[in-house]
Amino acid sequence: MPFLLRLLLLSVLTFPAAAQQTLPAALPEYNAQRTLLDQRGMRVLGAWAVGNVGISGARAFATDGPEKYFHQMNVGWGVVNLALAGSALVSARHTTLPTDRASTAKAQLHTENLYLLNTGLDVAYVATGFYLKERARSRSTQRQQDRLTGYGRSLLLQGGFLFAFDGLMFAAHHAHGKSGLYPLLSHVQAGPNAIAFVVKL
Repeated sequence: MPFLLRLLLLSVLTFPAAAQQTLPAALPEYNAQRTLLDQRGMRVLGAWAVGNVGISGARAFATDGPEKYFHQMNVGWGVVNLALAGSALVSARHTTLPTDRASTAKAQLHTENLYLLNTGLDVAYVATGFYLKERARSRSTQRQQDRLTGYGRSLLLQGGFLFAFDGLMFAAHHAHGKSGLYPLLSHVQAGPNAIAFVVKL
């Protein structure tokens, strides 16, 4: 066996205890920061939802035609988003943060994948909005045209906002993982009696 390979294997097997403690000690702070990032995002989503319920709730009774249906749909979106943001904030207060490498990595990937999946759904919302607006042109009654047009405009607005929101949240979490977690999972550690190239998954 080549000398360097034996040295690498020996280094991993004799990884100093002091260096091993560095990673677990950093995990609670990292997980707390990830949770804080999520909470800030949910507050933004909640504020957007409250604005939709308040403004469109009032406008739905004061407008006619496509605008009326536009505001009706906005209220529906606002209620759903408010429920999601509220439940996420409440859940975060009662969630036990992971303390080991495997659980932390799993939680990080779950969060990133969730926002990435939502971004794809947001594109579908926008596409549906365009479809409804186009579909309105072929409806036989004015009421049907107004409803589809209003709903389509709402989907374009809500889908556009959520696309930006989920995209920014994914980017923020990915940057957080890249700077705070991934270097902890794979790096070179040096101790008083050994040098180790460590990959922790």
